[in-house]
Amino acid sequence: MTLIKWTPKREMLNFFDNVDKMVGNTFSQTLETDNQTRSYIPFMNVNETGSDYTVSLDLPGIEKKDVEVNMRDGIVTVIGERKNSYQDKDNSCILQEAEHGTFQRSFELSNAIQEDKIKARFKNGVLTLTIPKTPEIKPAVKKIAVS
Repeated sequence: MTLIKWTPKREMLNFFDNVDKMVGNTFSQTLETDNQTRSYIPFMNVNETGSDYTVSLDLPGIEKKDVEVNMRDGIVTVIGERKNSYQDKDNSCILQEAEHGTFQRSFELSNAIQEDKIKARFKNGVLTLTIPKTPEIKPAVKKIAVS
């Protein structure tokens, strides 16, 4: 049988730490009024293949008409809004973890892309941008006859 020394001070400190965590977790949620909305930041993934870049943004609960894609000076900007689907006069929200509000994500493209051939597709809450690269121009090799 193993004896464990009981230290009441340590138990009290653990108790106060636990109470502090509970209070912190309870009040760390952002409280918002009817006039305030939280900012929504969609997740973005960028993949590269030999011929193009693929950028995908997760936009669950957002409709195609609420998304705008712009390009200016080599910078692509995605602007949109995720509306609060539970905003109702009769609905008393107790807890809301789903973020909503306007968003804007921008990223700069390299110079080696074909800007006029960028395609955007919105399907099942995912915006996918296909950005073709400029074909690599290999310098021509000219054979010189040796005499």
